Amino acid sequence: MNTESLQHALDKLSNKLQTWFEGGFEIIPNFVLAVLILVIAHFVVKFFKRRGERVVGQVSNNMTIGKLIIRFVAISIFVIATFIALGILHLDKTVTSLLAGVGILGLAFSFAFQHTAANILSGLIISIRSTIQEGDLIETNDQFGNVLDVGLRATKILNVKGQHVSIPNRLVMDNPIVEFSQTNFRRIDVVGKINFSEDLTAIRELVEKEMASFDFVYEAKPPNMVFSELDFEKVNFTLRVWMNFTNVDGEYLNARSACIERLAKLFKEQNIEIRAKELKLQSAE
Repeated sequence: MNTESLQHALDKLSNKLQTWFEGGFEIIPNFVLAVLILVIAHFVVKFFKRRGERVVGQVSNNMTIGKLIIRFVAISIFVIATFIALGILHLDKTVTSLLAGVGILGLAFSFAFQHTAANILSGLIISIRSTIQEGDLIETNDQFGNVLDVGLRATKILNVKGQHVSIPNRLVMDNPIVEFSQTNFRRIDVVGKINFSEDLTAIRELVEKEMASFDFVYEAKPPNMVFSELDFEKVNFTLRVWMNFTNVDGEYLNARSACIERLAKLFKEQNIEIRAKELKLQSAE
């Protein structure tokens, strides 16, 4: 009895192995075709990445969006090729399971990486709708400097201290952005005080004429000196000089320094007492 049971089990095992063996031979053509499809998809993706940047560059000047489009299309091509290969192998249930798994993973990732998703979405909005470009001079989130890159997750700037700063895009979207590069000029402010006994009108005309002699002055907006308030025997003044726009902060600082030097020299020649109160780095109004 035991011998007959053992023989029966061996026969069933033999039949099962034979069925698998025959099925393996039958599926070889499909397997080869599935692998061939994946290989073709791989080369198509490589070709698209190589040529896509050139094509997108001709259509749009925004390389962030261009890179995103290229990456999205490349992933889509490979995913479609994978599903086709699984269909050729008659793994329809596997395809269904994969789709269900992708949905579950997507839901889990949406909670786990909500800040990352918010940064990516904000990066897309900034790239599509914002006027911020590489090289622009901006101030946002207490950072002031030139834009190096508007990425999908963060905006990178080079601040005036020479440091690279990455600001998450969601913070850039949620906070004010001062874009200095949107005008053709920048404003230099020199704030100080002079004696009340001085001829204010003559001083204002003399200073404005002297400041207008700089070659960096923005011609459409001549220098302007205004008196704001009386402070005992002193009069507070603000000298405003608009210069041609530059996104190089060193050039701005040199221009401001030249204004202060010229102003100090002029007041010394005219025997006008001046007490500097403060200097401000401000945007143009």
